[in-house]
Amino acid sequence: MPLIRDTDTTLRTAAESALMPAPVPAAARRCPATVPTRRLGVLALAAALALPACFTDDRPVMWQRARDVLGPVALKDRVAYVDNARDRVVTVHTSEDSQGRVESHLIGRRAIHVTATPDRQRLAVITRGEEALRPGEIEQEPQLWLVDPSADSEPVAYDIGSPFDRLAIAQDGSVAVAYFGAAGADADGYFRNPNELAIIDLERAPGEDNPTLRTVRSFGAAPDGVVLSPPMVIPGATDDTPRVLAFVLAENNVTVLDATYPARDEVSIRLDLGGEPVRPREIVFAPNTATAYLRSQNARDVLEILIQAEQPGDEDPLDNDFQPALAELGAGSAPADIAVYDDSDGRRLLLAATPGTSELVVVDTDTADFKLIPLPDPVDRVLLFPDGSDQTPRIAVLASLGPKLPRIHLLQLDRITDELAPAELREVSLSEPVLDIVPVPGRELGMIVHDDDRTVLGLLDIGLGAVAPLQGLGRLDSYAFTPDGRYLVGATQGVARIGFLDLDNLHPTDLRLDAYPTQVMAMPGGAIFIDHSDTSGHATLLTNPTTPRSEARVLTGFLFSDLL
Repeated sequence: MPLIRDTDTTLRTAAESALMPAPVPAAARRCPATVPTRRLGVLALAAALALPACFTDDRPVMWQRARDVLGPVALKDRVAYVDNARDRVVTVHTSEDSQGRVESHLIGRRAIHVTATPDRQRLAVITRGEEALRPGEIEQEPQLWLVDPSADSEPVAYDIGSPFDRLAIAQDGSVAVAYFGAAGADADGYFRNPNELAIIDLERAPGEDNPTLRTVRSFGAAPDGVVLSPPMVIPGATDDTPRVLAFVLAENNVTVLDATYPARDEVSIRLDLGGEPVRPREIVFAPNTATAYLRSQNARDVLEILIQAEQPGDEDPLDNDFQPALAELGAGSAPADIAVYDDSDGRRLLLAATPGTSELVVVDTDTADFKLIPLPDPVDRVLLFPDGSDQTPRIAVLASLGPKLPRIHLLQLDRITDELAPAELREVSLSEPVLDIVPVPGRELGMIVHDDDRTVLGLLDIGLGAVAPLQGLGRLDSYAFTPDGRYLVGATQGVARIGFLDLDNLHPTDLRLDAYPTQVMAMPGGAIFIDHSDTSGHATLLTNPTTPRSEARVLTGFLFSDLL
């Protein structure tokens, strides 16, 4: 998450000390003038700012900490920040009926990672804790805090045992897995076990068996990431409980762990082909058949991992009740991108782009039958439109991002498995190379990025196969699409404006701001939140993209709320 850090906190710390006085021995005061601490007006604040040397280390510890702020993080109807100086989460409401209202929730010491649950209802924060070395400090172990700002309840803390700095959360929000990133050991620790995991049942209260700490088998490599499956019923299993499976990805190895029953044994899948290291890069799921599809760097084909029931042994109570059945889906060359979808007949199809052979491989995952579609370019990106899970995709957009070719291809998906029907492939030529394509939510539109700085853009109309150029004031440092796909909202650091593009008619508008924007967020309720990256809290809030400047709300100092 973005980190806001105040590199010079002397004046601000002095101001906070004036607003929250602590007893100071008379011998320790060496001030040319003093102000009664009970007077909390402008005079006290001015004296505090003018005389920072008057304050000593007898102040409460919380006022001596650096002001580190994690965030902002967009939730359903509010934006959250983590204030490490005061060990709390601060949320700003964005809904129209309570816009701008600020609330806070206390958490543990030294937050190191923050993310929202997939439904954006709750905030998950990993705190490192601290050793009590000075008066006022509290001995505290690493914890995962689950904060639900919309509920009338206190945050829940899970003791995770180690200062993990990454977190994977299941799509249904039931399970989370904390693990270590690739940064290596930090200065606060002595030993570090990179293969350790903490599996947390977010639907149960903390306890002796929740979280469950595990060290997965290692074959000389540390995990590169953890991916959690959607809940899947394992066909043939005596227990029909939907399982969330954790796939731990590492060089030459994938470990499958039942996160629903985390104490049970894991299963390791070796990927070593005896040549170059195989690095798992992408995994997609077919939950109806309890199947995962893995794309790896330096692997020729897509690996199908079918989870099958297996009777556990009587001798080992922790033996799991499944085993993976593996099959290579013949891509014929190393796939650079894959996409999975269900067609109108309910068949699960996998598309794999293989730039080495300039082909698109279409695989029927139920029968393993496949069809090769020759392509004019070494395609390495496949995007499906529409991209919603409740709609059957009609068109695949194929692009060559690595070679930076100035064209894309549109592939009709209606009869893609028909061996007698030729592929309906349409080329769209562009004047600039394509570096990225970003789907617009809920629309058959895509934003095309033509350069590394996002200064040259285009809007692709999938149905028409046409691209409209977009021009801006400079680099698009932060952008968001409104949830209905109606507006593109963009901002450039160093430019005190925010821009809007109506995607129905490509009409641009802009709004002047009072400070430079750092990040823009389009909230689910329609509000636009602009963060200005200030450790005291500074943001601009718009009710919707058409809100005039006269009705914009500028929020300042909200990270100092409840200071008294």
